[in-house]
Amino acid sequence: MSVPQANTSRVTIVNIVAYLLSCFCSIAFLVFLNATQSFVITVLLRLKDNIGDYVGTLGFIDELVSVVMCPIWGTLSDKIGTRTVCSVAYVLVGIGLIFFVQAKNVYPDLVILRMCFAIGGSGTAAMVTALLSEQQQQQPHQLQEVPDRRVPPLRNGTLSGLVGLCTGLGAVMAVTVFLPIPTSLEERYGLSPEESLKGAFYIVGTVAVVVGVVLFAGLRQDPSIQDTGLDDAGYDSLAEEEHELGSRYLEKNNSYFRLLLKGFTAASEPDIFLAYVGGLIARAASVAVSLFIPLFVNQYFYSEGICAITSDVKESCRDAYIRSAMLTGVSETCALIAAPVWGIACDKIGKARALAITAVIGIIGFIGFASLNDPRVGISFLWATLIGIAQIGAIVCSLSLCTERRVEYSGSIAGVYSVTGAAGILILTKLGGWTSDKSRGAPFILMAIFNVILFVCAVWVMSLEGGVSAVRLWGGDRLTSGERENLGLRISYTVDSSIFEDGNDSDDEAPAAISS
Repeated sequence: MSVPQANTSRVTIVNIVAYLLSCFCSIAFLVFLNATQSFVITVLLRLKDNIGDYVGTLGFIDELVSVVMCPIWGTLSDKIGTRTVCSVAYVLVGIGLIFFVQAKNVYPDLVILRMCFAIGGSGTAAMVTALLSEQQQQQPHQLQEVPDRRVPPLRNGTLSGLVGLCTGLGAVMAVTVFLPIPTSLEERYGLSPEESLKGAFYIVGTVAVVVGVVLFAGLRQDPSIQDTGLDDAGYDSLAEEEHELGSRYLEKNNSYFRLLLKGFTAASEPDIFLAYVGGLIARAASVAVSLFIPLFVNQYFYSEGICAITSDVKESCRDAYIRSAMLTGVSETCALIAAPVWGIACDKIGKARALAITAVIGIIGFIGFASLNDPRVGISFLWATLIGIAQIGAIVCSLSLCTERRVEYSGSIAGVYSVTGAAGILILTKLGGWTSDKSRGAPFILMAIFNVILFVCAVWVMSLEGGVSAVRLWGGDRLTSGERENLGLRISYTVDSSIFEDGNDSDDEAPAAISS
């Protein structure tokens, strides 16, 4: 019996535009804060020692708060709706930015204010996934019509591509529009460096608050907390189905830690292990672009005396802002352009091989940038370009590996993938910040080492493609087709795909195919 469709399943153009706006802004405000944070410390607080350590500590605290708050925001969205959570999160981001420049010291003022920003920022990031999940669940019966459950349905499609594009554009806007605001205020209104920096934070913070209000008006109300609008004839049938789905949802929640453990044990499969390593390095690379390239420029200008703490010469400090914006802007723009290229490469040459190429490009780019004596030289743009290409390559390829999973395990694998990404941010922000006080190129050397590790892992996985690529990492036991069906694990054989397309998946035929 067909189930009547609720009014809540209707997604309007306004809803889609609002969602893409959320994706666009989710990264923009974070990039702005990371890029200007070191200037807050040097210009407003007038500190010149241990700047890297301060910046790294603030970033470390931000990520710790995000790790704790992301699941809390997700659970809260189930209670009050994604629209409300998303709007409140952006308002918190705006408040955090507005008050960030009111700090009088690093400890505790900047720490507390960065935590406030992180609470909101983690909500905006979590809702990007939650809102996308809602869109994918608009027609749940379509997922049940897939004849071969070994082949995962296309769950992301065009909308996911638009999400990636919008987040990339948001990062570009942050470095091309938000970051130059202080220098624009100096030029147009003759403000001091301190006043112009505060003004920039006030402007961007206000934009965040406005975005929160706009999203509340434009996003679709969560279907689980509003009236379905159905007549009496269709209500009972829909209620029974929703009760069944809700029961399975609660069962999943009750086994949360068990599912999370399965996400970790999935790393025993080489391809998932490589995806986790790639996710860690991809997120660390994003920090290198948004945080440590501006810090590198800032440290150079102050260490060379070009922009002194007590200097009244605005042009030198203005050059530091501009150079930071140019380098990060070039890196993010090139990443945006390269994103579809990496997607094609994954399909054409394989994901492990694409990740190996990504790692080589990253090694060259990060070592090159670390070796710079002066970030004003032209070759700095080449290194920034390579860093951006490597960053987006690691993101696209590792995410592609993670999405090649059965529905039953995709959530736990994605969750652990996010945890590894958070670990990458934590490691680089703290360790990179501490080492940058010793040498401003040290964070980029760390990233080069990370990419060497990624290259080794990718080559190792490529070497396994001659046999079974999804065997267990420890012990090497091959799984039967029954285990694959029950556990939802993907076994990839280097044989003609028509063997599986014809439905020949018996335990007797698969080994024969391998031996041939």
